[in-house]
Amino acid sequence: MKQEAVFISDDSQKQVIRQYDHSLADFNGNIQQRIINTNFGETHVLGYGDPAKPKLVLLHGANSNATSWLKDFPVYSKNYMIYAVDCMGEPGKSDANRLPYDGEDYADWLNEVFQELKVETADIVGLSQGGWIAVKFAVKYSGKAGKLILLSPAGIVPTSGSFIFKAVLYSLLGKYGKNKINQLIIGNQKPDQSVLDFMSLMQQSVNSRMDKEYIFSDDELKKITNPTLFIGGKYDVIRDSEKIETRLRHLLPDVESFIDSEKGHVLIGLADKITAFLSGSE
Repeated sequence: MKQEAVFISDDSQKQVIRQYDHSLADFNGNIQQRIINTNFGETHVLGYGDPAKPKLVLLHGANSNATSWLKDFPVYSKNYMIYAVDCMGEPGKSDANRLPYDGEDYADWLNEVFQELKVETADIVGLSQGGWIAVKFAVKYSGKAGKLILLSPAGIVPTSGSFIFKAVLYSLLGKYGKNKINQLIIGNQKPDQSVLDFMSLMQQSVNSRMDKEYIFSDDELKKITNPTLFIGGKYDVIRDSEKIETRLRHLLPDVESFIDSEKGHVLIGLADKITAFLSGSE
């Protein structure tokens, strides 16, 4: 199947990268940018913190990039060396190669990133599609994954049919429709204007993937023995958080869960809760 380009146009790509660089310039701290060569293409990584500390890998969701984590850097860096990865085929600074969901490519790609960063093991925070990648990696490379924090992860339960129908319909209505998709995702939440601006830019700039989603089998999920924290939003219109919680609790031996009664799919402002889980103080 021929892949659609990540960005709608060259101008869209320039706008996204301009926003990316502005976000880094506005950050009060020394962030290192690094390009890693893998067999799947170049991967861009943001590094922040003390290299002597334990490692924390952050994996963003679809139609996003590593700058979406910047507000959490000050919290996580108290205890961790952070590596926020621009996932392949998404609107960041990594190559535009969109890896197939079937097979082992995503797990092998992330393993090569670990190798090049000289990371033997790391705790992983994954949001939505980033949570899917975290699970894919932990299934194959369980010894390299420490604790897993899965924020509304893809691949545990199917995406809501009603959301898919509305998203496809709205995608045909140009800028108006793309804004309506964001309204569905945001729901009654009131995120900062910077978050709204980021989401709007991505909707206007990026061709969303239309591949058939990959749902993990019971046998795959049973391979995950890592301590795991699942966080979902009660009003998530994309995936049913209660169904995700039920399936993970049934199949994983060491899982905690929290469904936020005030949130939907936009799970932000949770760094303190995640840090408490990572430190064992929750």
